[in-house]
Amino acid sequence: MRLKNKIALITGAGSGIGRATAQCFAAEGAIVIAADINQAEALITQELIERVGGKCQALQVDVSQEAQVKDAIAKTVSIYGRLDLMHNNAGISIIKPMIEITEADLDRLIGINFKGVFFGCKHAIAQMSQQKKGIIINTASELALVGQPLYSAYCGTKGAVVAMTRALSAEWSAQGIRINALCPGPIDTPMLRAEFDLATDPKAEAQAAINSIPAGNLGTAEDIAKVALFLASDDAQFVHGAAIVADGGKTTI
Repeated sequence: MRLKNKIALITGAGSGIGRATAQCFAAEGAIVIAADINQAEALITQELIERVGGKCQALQVDVSQEAQVKDAIAKTVSIYGRLDLMHNNAGISIIKPMIEITEADLDRLIGINFKGVFFGCKHAIAQMSQQKKGIIINTASELALVGQPLYSAYCGTKGAVVAMTRALSAEWSAQGIRINALCPGPIDTPMLRAEFDLATDPKAEAQAAINSIPAGNLGTAEDIAKVALFLASDDAQFVHGAAIVADGGKTTI
């Protein structure tokens, strides 16, 4: 019960890493607000948590819209009186050669992957600064730290998340707000499977991804949820402005 009675808002909680983290945090005693643009999937997350005795409230939020992020945090505070944990996790990928990336593609990636995190940090900090404490976790990627063909725009948005996280940590750590980035490697989620499906041979693409990981396997959403739990817990009280990589060793080669 490392997060007993903590109020945790998680974006992108309708699937993948977000859902696994919501379940993990709830199992550790948190009251979870599961935010996702897909209301139906967020409600499934709520049902999964409540089925095993946890506490969760689904909330529909488009993180690319600042007003919706601000409203989600305001609703959380109006109901529970505070916001202890903010996990800015929602993200998308668009996999194309750079010369084929359209302005609309770029706007969508920036809107969700960067602006969504920026808005989450901005309005969480506004609340947490009043509380004099709080924890923020921003989901970046191992591709914030290394390059990969066809991922130029995605790498750019995730690199921006890491840089912003470091700057915000330097700005707000003294005010009791602990901010870190989490950088997953290839994780077996619906988003990654959709990326494999774009290839001519999805099975070969999946195997190539596995072959690129020294550990010899894709990570699971639960693997990343456990790292997020560490960052959300008092065990990480001296971890500030870090980019924690969980990638099976992929960025070491």
